[in-house]
Formats: sequence, structure tokens, C-alpha cells
Amino acid sequence: MNLDLRGQAITRVCFDAALTLLTSGDCELRVENEAVLQVSDGDHVSFDPEAPDVAAPHLVRLNGDVIAEAEAGKAGDLVIEFESGTKLTVRPDDDYEAWGLVGPMGRRAICTPGGEIAVWSGE
Repeated sequence: MNLDLRGQAITRVCFDAALTLLTSGDCELRVENEAVLQVSDGDHVSFDPEAPDVAAPHLVRLNGDVIAEAEAGKAGDLVIEFESGTKLTVRPDDDYEAWGLVGPMGRRAICTPGGEIAVWSGE
């Protein structure tokens, strides 16, 4: 499923109990499960959003980067590719919501426990 984020720039990267990315299109992506960041030189950095220590310097560099592709797979996996060549992948979790996207006018997509994607159009 295409998440319709192509062309949106990351305007803020936030760390709290999750990783939150805000976009120029007024979308908020919240990552609450372990994720993998593939940086432009091909290195892979796995991180827990609650303690992103090793990945934090790479994640901060996403500020200003533009989303080239954002897809949610049938199994609940989230893959976001950036124009810089960086790629963020979030796998579903059996017990918790792995990620969630909130957009303008009530648009929402959430990876529920087990990997099912719940979508609200807001219309």
C-alpha cells in the first residue's frame, strides 16, 4: 500500500518513547518497534526507538531529506526510501503496534499487533 508521502520533506525528527518523523505535508509517522536504517553507504543500523543511541546521528540527518517512496507491505512492514539513499524499515510486532501514520483531515494508517494494517480515510 502506497502511503502517499512521496515528495514530502522531513521537517522534524523527535525522540521520546518512540521515533517520530514530521513531514512538510503535515503528516506524523511514529515508529514504536525495532527498526533498521540503511544509510547511503550501505551500512545497516538496527535500533530500538526507545533507545536509538547508535542510530541517532543517522536519524537526525533525515531532517530536510525528502521521501522518495513510502510503502506498507501486506505483512505490516513499513519501508521508507529517502532521496539521500537512506532507507528505513520497520517490521510488525506480534504484540504491539509497530508504527502509525497520521495525516491531514483525519487520514490514519496503523500497523496493529500481528501486522494487519488499519486505515481510516478521514472522509
